Amino acid sequence: MCGYRFIATIIRDEETFILHVTLENAIMVDIEEMRDRFDKSPCALHFGMGLEELSPGYARVRLKLKEEFLNWENMIQGGIIATLLDQAFGCACNTLDYIHVAVQMNIHFLAAAPFGETIYAESRVLHAGKRVGASEMKVVDSDGKMIARATGTTVAIGARS
Repeated sequence: MCGYRFIATIIRDEETFILHVTLENAIMVDIEEMRDRFDKSPCALHFGMGLEELSPGYARVRLKLKEEFLNWENMIQGGIIATLLDQAFGCACNTLDYIHVAVQMNIHFLAAAPFGETIYAESRVLHAGKRVGASEMKVVDSDGKMIARATGTTVAIGARS
């Protein structure tokens, strides 16, 4: 589905601000089609992840923490949190014009994830260009307690058709 988007640029020239607006073609992603693709991906099905919310540049994904996710200390393995973050990250950045793949993710684990509960990862795209993108993510428990924060970088591998 095609549409248009406005690109606004503010240019400061000494004491004057100039607003320059252009109109360009944009590829509009079918959010419901993407939701279906994300929820039916082998990884999402294997771990039991599901989309709570999806909109251009934003995703919220849930995960029920199961016994299989515990490590040798009976704590949720950090890789499970990273997998949930990566799912939200991929969903959010792939609702936009270009197909993006992750090349870097930096995670700060802030608290233990509560076994047996459902946790939620949110991802917001900060920038998604023709070559590179940047996003921020977080994981919270059902009470809103912060479990982890992350940032990620993507590269665009082509325009969405």
